[in-house]
Amino acid sequence: MVDAGLSLGVGLLGGGLTLMLAWGLLWLVVGAIGLARQTSGWPIFISSVSSTALAGGGLALLYWAVDAARLTSPAFHAGLGAIPLALLAAAACRLQDGRRIGPAFVEGSRLMLHQLLGSHQEAGGCGHCHEQPVEEHPCHNKPCFEPSCHEKPCEGKL
Repeated sequence: MVDAGLSLGVGLLGGGLTLMLAWGLLWLVVGAIGLARQTSGWPIFISSVSSTALAGGGLALLYWAVDAARLTSPAFHAGLGAIPLALLAAAACRLQDGRRIGPAFVEGSRLMLHQLLGSHQEAGGCGHCHEQPVEEHPCHNKPCFEPSCHEKPCEGKL
């Protein structure tokens, strides 16, 4: 029983580190592209390198230290699968403002991706989408992930 619990714990740790490694690699690529385009700076790139290196090093250390027989146990595989299931369950929960966590997270990631890659500045349009407004919207003073705050002024006009 203790052996199965230990295998489950190793699987949970391995699943979490694998997810951290995948997320770090995604932002490493985004940070490198943003750095090359000069739409993001060195701190973003270096933080993605460090998180990727920490996760990769932790995963390598974990798999090096663990017995090979433990890596083939059903409890280990259950631990690996528990991480994505926990994220799916958390994505279905609601935030204080009533939005679901999953779609809010995806929208926030999409907005950050567009900002870091500079894709919003390069988008075509009617020519006045990127003019500075006379009055700044209140959400520009703090992080805001409300899609209606970030719509282009020319959207919906024909």
